[in-house]
Amino acid sequence: MNIVVFFSILAATFHTAFSLTEKGCPDSKAIAPCSCDYDKLTHLFCDHLSDAETLRTVFKNSEGFLYNEVYVRYSTLKYLPQEMFKNVKVVALHLINITLAQVFEESPESVEDLKQLDIENTRALRGVIWEILEPLKNLRILSIYDNSIKTLGSEFSQYASKNLERFSLYFTETETIKPGVFADFPKLNEVAIFNGKLRTLTRDIFPTPWNGYSLFFSANQLTEIPKGLFSQMPNLQYLILSRNQLSVLPQDAFDGNFGGIKYLTLDNNPLKCDCSMKWIITDKPEMLRGKCEMPKDKQGKNLKDLVPEDFHCQ
Repeated sequence: MNIVVFFSILAATFHTAFSLTEKGCPDSKAIAPCSCDYDKLTHLFCDHLSDAETLRTVFKNSEGFLYNEVYVRYSTLKYLPQEMFKNVKVVALHLINITLAQVFEESPESVEDLKQLDIENTRALRGVIWEILEPLKNLRILSIYDNSIKTLGSEFSQYASKNLERFSLYFTETETIKPGVFADFPKLNEVAIFNGKLRTLTRDIFPTPWNGYSLFFSANQLTEIPKGLFSQMPNLQYLILSRNQLSVLPQDAFDGNFGGIKYLTLDNNPLKCDCSMKWIITDKPEMLRGKCEMPKDKQGKNLKDLVPEDFHCQ
């Protein structure tokens, strides 16, 4: 190979590699009506859009740049362009208060850099179609807000990235989690379902053992915690059960696995602080939140302030 040609190819390769991670913002006119902000990290804001072609043009004019976070907000679009990530590195995508006929025009291209996807108060007229997650093989964080997901089942398990580390649902009216939903996510450390309609949880939604460290089930409709629910979870440290209808947290829910819990919240539950709850006071976590509703002599008292001597058990 001619040495001049060789070095030309080499130089072009280095230029491409460099340009694909270029920091800062493109020319403001080239990305209008979107705006870009750079302060160590680069953020792109695209608000009040009504045409997917506008977004396509913005990303075409962003080729070679790195966006740490992209916000598409307050917009009504037919879809997101499938090639919007091509030659543009996007680490986190936030879809906030937008309406889409469908999420992507077709299966998105070049999404290997996308690590975080937040879908907040965003309506896909064809519903939440889990198939859109299939190309996002490197997705680490998935959060969905204000969408109706009454049942979390096999479609989520089939299409979500197996590299997922954090999964959150907020205000999604979730009533049911099917068995085995989280079984095939070996890196999953945190599961959060806030402000749902869960009435019960079962151990089989997680693998055995499950090695995650955080569970958040705040503001649901849980009335009881079944035996063994948190068993064989050796790394569990944060357990958030506030704002439910729990009167008791039974010891056998942990099957000897309670010692690792550092943060336990039971506030805004009608807690019955009788002998069935003494075990928590005997082995208090570093942070314990919750107030007794019953019996009368403990009403209004904080769990963290109780001592074993407050319980008179046979």
